[in-house]
Amino acid sequence: MKVLKALLLLFAAVVLTTTIHAQVINGDMNHNTVLDADDITQVIDGYLTGLTEVVGPEIDHYYVDYNILAGTWYRSKTDCFTLNPNGTTDYGKGYTFKFLPSQGYIIFYNAGGRAVNYLKVLFLPHDKSYLIVTTPDSKTVQTYFNRPIQPVESIKLTCTSLYLQLDSDPVNIFATVSPIDADNTSVEWVSSDEDVVTISNRGTVEVVGEGSATIFCTAHDGLGATAVCEVTVGAKTRTTYTVNGVSFKMVSIEGGTFKMGAQGDSKSYFNYDSEAEPQESPVHNVTLSDFQLGETEVTQALWEAVMGSNPCEDWIGDNIPMYYTGRESAQTFIEKLNQLTGQNFRLPTEAEWEFAARGGNKSQGYKYSGNDAIDGVAWYWGNSDNKPHEVRTKLPNELGLYDMSGNVWEVCQDNYRHYSSGDQFNPICTEGTLGEVIRGGSFKYSPSYCRVSYRYPRIDYGSGHSFVFVGFRLAQ
Repeated sequence: MKVLKALLLLFAAVVLTTTIHAQVINGDMNHNTVLDADDITQVIDGYLTGLTEVVGPEIDHYYVDYNILAGTWYRSKTDCFTLNPNGTTDYGKGYTFKFLPSQGYIIFYNAGGRAVNYLKVLFLPHDKSYLIVTTPDSKTVQTYFNRPIQPVESIKLTCTSLYLQLDSDPVNIFATVSPIDADNTSVEWVSSDEDVVTISNRGTVEVVGEGSATIFCTAHDGLGATAVCEVTVGAKTRTTYTVNGVSFKMVSIEGGTFKMGAQGDSKSYFNYDSEAEPQESPVHNVTLSDFQLGETEVTQALWEAVMGSNPCEDWIGDNIPMYYTGRESAQTFIEKLNQLTGQNFRLPTEAEWEFAARGGNKSQGYKYSGNDAIDGVAWYWGNSDNKPHEVRTKLPNELGLYDMSGNVWEVCQDNYRHYSSGDQFNPICTEGTLGEVIRGGSFKYSPSYCRVSYRYPRIDYGSGHSFVFVGFRLAQ
């Protein structure tokens, strides 16, 4: 890909000359009066090495052997054009073409002799199996094959930006190619700086050092479809604790000021199609001190290590979040955890939770925690198969926190009440009768509930209601 970009830059400096007559070209490198494949190779090599032999039109004219490019060239099964040995083409009715390899162009002319389009040739291999070109209205390198082909037209990654720390575990990025029936759907992964991160051929990103790098994902079919993910690696921010053989990590979060909430409207609380709802407004300024937050929700393994048993029944697994809890049972767990560790863990305040879900001072303004594309960062009604999933199976947000959107609801210290509009410092609500605040949405709810600003009181409707599938994450 780097070679193609270099060629593109080098050829961009070449000026198209319109004074050369049809079938007369410049650039006979081997001086046999016919431009052949060896000449084209020498032209390309010359531009790369700076040793190109320049033959001006006032010095010598040479005639092209149109058999070099004769045939039908395909970008896809329907996007193609034919070049004939006699200089005619099916590019358009009555069209002809010129080939000027020393300048890197195929020029198309309409029946009236007017140039209507041209392709800039970058490379033609000796076996004439493909032709790499670029068009004047696009900087995209394109490849035309000598047979029908369905190329990869686009690549979509599960994230376009990734924020990691020096102590982050490996993270997987997944690529989806379109169309799915492309002839070759395989992709190649490359890191622009392997001193920052490396990436495997399966899309696994591993941290090496602090800094920034770009991950390139490129289709193997050679037609130029590429997607990128910008990666930033910061200093170590995690502290690991171990209780009865089970470890968990706390992420240090620098305090700051942010706008909490979202502008709601008069829509129903249960309008699944709405975005910001009334209970999310008014937007107000909140300033927070430094704090720590659990990298993940409290897992069933950690709960059992502290409490001695696991009350979950429907979905059991060490790394599945603890669920079917509320603030009271969470506080009981935290009291025992503090006795075992000598620490001072607690539930996060609602303001701390939202600040962290938004990405703290590193926030990119995403709708969900870590991305605008929910599938990359959350388990929700549309992709969860109606069950909670193991933590850390989706991508983290800007602070390296997992599952802040989706999986299970998370309970906060605060009681639920409507926001006030004034500026606040380290706020916490101890009033209100509607129950504790829950945040983040869950595997049983739609994307709207997984937004970073969404909030709701935990009301006990009975075991059949999804609001009972509530977990929590530790703060300190």
